[in-house]
Amino acid sequence: MSTSTSTSTSVSTAPASVRDWAQELTAAEPAPTSARRTSDRGLAAAMVAGPVAMTGWFLVEPAVLPREDPAVFLASIAASPGRYLAATAFVALAGALAVPAAVGVARLLRPRLPRLAPVLGLLMALSGLGLWAQVGYRLVLASLVGPDVPASAVETWSAFQASPMFDVLLLPALALGAVTTLAYVAVLLRTGIVARWVPCALLAGAVLSSGEFADPVTVSGAALAAAGNVVLARALLRRGA
Repeated sequence: MSTSTSTSTSVSTAPASVRDWAQELTAAEPAPTSARRTSDRGLAAAMVAGPVAMTGWFLVEPAVLPREDPAVFLASIAASPGRYLAATAFVALAGALAVPAAVGVARLLRPRLPRLAPVLGLLMALSGLGLWAQVGYRLVLASLVGPDVPASAVETWSAFQASPMFDVLLLPALALGAVTTLAYVAVLLRTGIVARWVPCALLAGAVLSSGEFADPVTVSGAALAAAGNVVLARALLRRGA
């Protein structure tokens, strides 16, 4: 009995500076209610469906990278306008699912990281909502072309790429996505709430699906990240069981 009391006292009085940032202790959560379990199932579904939507985007995307020659880029859209709009719909769906998916991640991590989990969830939600900026300019691009690519469309896109607004829209989104992904991977590795291959898969998937590689590699990267999110969603459901 005395040993148990001594151990409990040493844990409670240990200075915060020596506690592991990823091993915080929190009070036991109350038993999950039926409403909470239903909520967890919805959040887990979003955690899986969002990456699947991203995979669908890369599967149907007909356009080359926007940094390619403007005439080539716009011609790739004009050649398959239906596929381009379908890909845009997948982007919009992934952006919409980003918020509930981020809430699910924060809920999964909160028992271990009560202060950091909401911050990471917010960053993930903002990063996902950045996809809606892409939806906006993709719809504008679709409206610029028809069966052919008029010279005015090439001039308009070239001027936009050369303007500071292009960097304002693109660079912060890329930076936020990179920082969020690295922080998420670091937290998963440190807490050990899932197998180590899961955060490694998320990181590898983010790199491979960046658009810098051939289409099969890009799609495979997105699918790899989706597989990792399936494991995370199951972890959320097991936590609330």
